[in-house]
Amino acid sequence: MTWQEIFELIRPELILVEKQIGAESVSSASAVTAIGQYLQISGGKRVRPALVLLAAKLFGAASQAAISLGAVMEIIHTATLVHDDVIDAADRRRGRPSTNSRWGNHTSVLAGDWLYMQAFKIAVQERDFRILDILIDLTQLMVEGELIQLAMIGRLDLTVEEHLDLIYRKTACLFGACTRLGAVLGGQDERTEHLLGEYGRNLGMAFQLVDDLLDFTASEVVLGKPVGNDLREGKVTLPLIYLLDRCTSEEHGKIAKVMEEGAFRTVPWQDLLDILRRYETPHRVKQQALLYSQNALKCLENFPDSAYKRALMALPNFVVNREN
Repeated sequence: MTWQEIFELIRPELILVEKQIGAESVSSASAVTAIGQYLQISGGKRVRPALVLLAAKLFGAASQAAISLGAVMEIIHTATLVHDDVIDAADRRRGRPSTNSRWGNHTSVLAGDWLYMQAFKIAVQERDFRILDILIDLTQLMVEGELIQLAMIGRLDLTVEEHLDLIYRKTACLFGACTRLGAVLGGQDERTEHLLGEYGRNLGMAFQLVDDLLDFTASEVVLGKPVGNDLREGKVTLPLIYLLDRCTSEEHGKIAKVMEEGAFRTVPWQDLLDILRRYETPHRVKQQALLYSQNALKCLENFPDSAYKRALMALPNFVVNREN
């Protein structure tokens, strides 16, 4: 299944998700409305609402609740991007100026807070404590992830385990929550909810590892933001962890220099790419992402065949091989 075929299965629902996001992003504070509309126009892959919808439809739960929760998860994701850009002092997002560069940090932080609360307001209307439990646990994990990441900035001794825990908190837990919500809407038991959550978690891990890699290997035009951002910001991701474990002391010094300067002044960007390729780092990261994608597929083995199961089984391949 191609990405287009996957989305064709849920196109009517995704159109309604998009409409709800637009309607729910309107505030009496004009800046919040302007930021909400700006971010919606910026688009995105809408992977998270797609996961809610596909997981719900896997169990025959095609309902307004799935559409609303798809909107909830995309709004939560958008709020985290707004906050991340403020924390990272980012200039661009998805090929356009970031909200903080257009509206300033103070307004952006408050808009992100408003979006978070609006997402919960929508979710509360379902009157389901299980849904709220999932969303509260999710929010706590994501905030903890941001705080843990701040404490890790500039650490060249970061371990693989520490980084994998971080990306679970920052990215994969949101994917897992999306698929768990689909199971809840489908009236499934705890075991099934757990399996769908594990599918989403593994998919999210693969997604973020590919993101880590694309920060080094993608073109800026395709990626929609400057490449090499993580290293400039002092974030040690899996490609760097693998590289630091194998490189020479001289190469280690070059990496440290880029982090110290927060720029590729003394050490050119191409030099770093050459070091990465010398140790086959992109291949190693891709293999780790593939392992998570295979684990995701295993979670779906015992579910009955359907177009929605096939769509969920196709997503890991898309995630691992995407270019932005």
